[in-house]
Amino acid sequence: MKKFAVLAVALLALTVVAHEGGHGSVSEGGKFGGIMSPIVDRAEEGKGDKATTLYKAELVRAESGKLSLYVFDGKMTVQDLAAFGEEVEAKLEVKKKGKFNYFGTFKLRKAGNHFEGQLPKVEYKPFNIDLFLTRGPQKLFVGFSNLD
Repeated sequence: MKKFAVLAVALLALTVVAHEGGHGSVSEGGKFGGIMSPIVDRAEEGKGDKATTLYKAELVRAESGKLSLYVFDGKMTVQDLAAFGEEVEAKLEVKKKGKFNYFGTFKLRKAGNHFEGQLPKVEYKPFNIDLFLTRGPQKLFVGFSNLD
């Protein structure tokens, strides 16, 4: 029984770390007061720092729950969104009883030089937001973990 308990704790720790580090990192700080994360090809989702960064994203959250997503190139220049899809699908996961659980999806839509949407009311914290966007035929992914 003792071995089972140790194994269960170890597996739980690995799953938490896997999501935490599964998105990679960006060394630059945000230009609009948000948090940064790399945008990668959807096929490389979960590779963390081993995934090829195609763009960089900044997620800005207002107290009202309004989210703004800015897309930058490698030199931190805000990208023209003309080539990107009209909407970004967002998947929300909340941490409940020590485990991240699917909470639901919502959309962000183009609003000038960024995407905008409303974060659903989140009762549990921390939470993760995984964003799925397109640029022409290319399917892209960006994730933000352990938000509160």
